[in-house]
Amino acid sequence: AFPSSTPSLHLETPRFRTVMTQTEVTATCVVHSAYDAKVSWLLDGKDPTSRTPVNQASSTTQSISSNLTLPSSQWKTLNTITCRAEHRCFNPTQTTSNVNG
Repeated sequence: AFPSSTPSLHLETPRFRTVMTQTEVTATCVVHSAYDAKVSWLLDGKDPTSRTPVNQASSTTQSISSNLTLPSSQWKTLNTITCRAEHRCFNPTQTTSNVNG
């Protein structure tokens, strides 16, 4: 039987120096869950445009890694970035990071 526990989420955002020196930056969300959750992203509370590449890969049966790549110019205008995990076996879970300044 699968545990019915809520997944844990870990959100990694690029360092300030990376944002200032690179043309593109990547945020990574790792979801630790027994389920194959759907990972989605919100930028300032809104769905990113369809042009934003999101890469999701199951690294093991217990964790899912999702990468969101953005131009540094767009990242600099953001206030918050949110990673959200959804599956029918648990309530949607999300974590938000304040990324401005």
